[in-house]
Amino acid sequence: MTCGLKAPGARLALRVKNSFAMPAWILAVGLLVMSSGPASAHVVPPEELHPVAESYRRAGFILNLNPVLWPQVWSDLKRIEEALRGMDSPGAKKFSEELAVAKRVAQPVATGDGEPDMVAARKNGSRLVFSLATRGVASLLISHLDGIKPDSGRTEVKSRLNEARRIFQAFAETLQHLDPEAWKKMRIHWLEANSHLGAAGVMGIGARPMNLEKIRENTLFIRRYFYSNFSGFRAGKEHRLLPRPKASKTYIETAKVPWRLPPGSDINKQLPRPRQILGMAERGANEAETFLIAFGDMAFDSPEIFGEPARSLGMSCNTCHNKGVTNPKFFIPGLSRKKGGMDVSNSFFAGHANNGLHDPLDTPDLRGIRFTAPYGRNGRFASLREFVRNVIVNEFNGPEPDPMIMDGMIAYMNEFEFLPNPKLKKSGRLNPGKVGKAALRGEKIFHRKFPQMMGGMSCASCHIPNANFVDHKRHNIGSTGGGSQPFHVGGLDTPTLLSSKFTAPYFHDGSLPTLRAVNEWFNTQFNLGLSREDIDDLTVYVEAVGDGVQGIESTVYTLESELEEFKFFLSTYERLKQKKKQELITVLLKTVVREVQAHKWDVQDRENLPILNEMEEKLNEALRAHLAGDEKMTDSKIAAYHAIYQKNQDKLK
Repeated sequence: MTCGLKAPGARLALRVKNSFAMPAWILAVGLLVMSSGPASAHVVPPEELHPVAESYRRAGFILNLNPVLWPQVWSDLKRIEEALRGMDSPGAKKFSEELAVAKRVAQPVATGDGEPDMVAARKNGSRLVFSLATRGVASLLISHLDGIKPDSGRTEVKSRLNEARRIFQAFAETLQHLDPEAWKKMRIHWLEANSHLGAAGVMGIGARPMNLEKIRENTLFIRRYFYSNFSGFRAGKEHRLLPRPKASKTYIETAKVPWRLPPGSDINKQLPRPRQILGMAERGANEAETFLIAFGDMAFDSPEIFGEPARSLGMSCNTCHNKGVTNPKFFIPGLSRKKGGMDVSNSFFAGHANNGLHDPLDTPDLRGIRFTAPYGRNGRFASLREFVRNVIVNEFNGPEPDPMIMDGMIAYMNEFEFLPNPKLKKSGRLNPGKVGKAALRGEKIFHRKFPQMMGGMSCASCHIPNANFVDHKRHNIGSTGGGSQPFHVGGLDTPTLLSSKFTAPYFHDGSLPTLRAVNEWFNTQFNLGLSREDIDDLTVYVEAVGDGVQGIESTVYTLESELEEFKFFLSTYERLKQKKKQELITVLLKTVVREVQAHKWDVQDRENLPILNEMEEKLNEALRAHLAGDEKMTDSKIAAYHAIYQKNQDKLK
């Protein structure tokens, strides 16, 4: 993740706190630096953006996708349109007229001449809309700067400058790469303009007058840049839509702009975390002595097994399947329909595997995965190995994985256990001494055969209690396109009900929020005739089946357990060295470095942060030595890391 960005801001914050005579422009730099990093721990907070900048960035991201989620785009463009109207901008009316035209191009209506070319509509519409949005946002920025008049008072000037600078953030993530020379100049001009705002002082002491002439002088460069490059902006036919400043002499046409997730994204893992149970650990084995399991655990947590852009974004299997379970917070605008899921055949993470449809899937729980074949929501993969390879290569653009990575990940995932559930007997039937009468009544309904449900089936026909509540088959229940489809069309894999109480929402697309909603859906879909009391009893039963002991960890403090896990990861180094797996050692060290960078901010006593910084540096030194081919130095630095950890283990909580 991007947690390492916090360090500069944290150090600067201490200096700001202890300095009372700091010039305004230095303070402004500090605020800019601090706003770019996360606030605490390994959780990255959302970037605070001006509403217009937020809408522009999100729309720009979505317009580069196939397919384009047009409703979200129109919502974001409406916000830009309203901002223009609010400024009483002369271009507001023209913007609205051009937006109406762009909508007709992007989403044409079929006529008597036949169906429109939707591929061309998407491409042409995306260019039109992006061009319009770029012109509109640039117009807003220019309008705020033009609003600074020779007779403007300090309050108005400060407000105009602040609004213009925040709108400027719309272009921040691209101009620094496309035109770094101009970008640097504009940042200096922003800071200089702010430094000339002056200060009212306290009780008449320390007052400094505003220098309006200097402010206008510094903003003139920014205004001219945006006017010449973006007031008449038209996107070209480049593969990726970006606000390219083609009129600038310092524009770098070949620049590579890193992908970033749009505003509104949340790929943080939830705290407290889901409880993970590994079978080998429950049986008393030490993960440090089980090479394949430990190595698979590392790979499951590693962005290095993926390709771009997932790797740079710090995404791993653990991002969506937190501790092998789910991540109910996960959301990416344009790719997700609801929290906890994503379109895994999208054009962002792996364009070569895009299917051209917006079909998000709810992230499945991987507990007990060795019992629940076939894999994939539609059961298209017979083996877990085949399924995992597809995720790496065809969902996240990764290279063909080394067989050892595959062996390790399968060994690790096969250790995922269901939560212990004393409400169930080993047969899968309820334990009468652990549940109430409502659950027992619900169990009878669960086993009741309904003539109107797919030829006389019961809930237990597919969710077989003594087979971990699965039947290893696919069924078309009508949730993907209607019950009138043939059996083999729209068939979905039967999910287990074990541990399901902790993994809302439900169905393949996450469309149902609760287990009760699932029961109500079946009652309506198949006209089962269940009363409200029946639904109550059935829900109590399903919740009992899906229950478990301590489904969520009892603490939000994870550093101690994370460092222990990193020790397991590094225990694989000697075996990798024996097998001469140099590339996998690189993956290992990069992964642990990244993880330590992220989780060191979890330390409860910040007095111990220097210890974690030293540990991080030893791993970085080990990585550099390994990449330089110096095996002895690599050994030495890894040993030094272990020594520091061993000495200070009791402090690192």
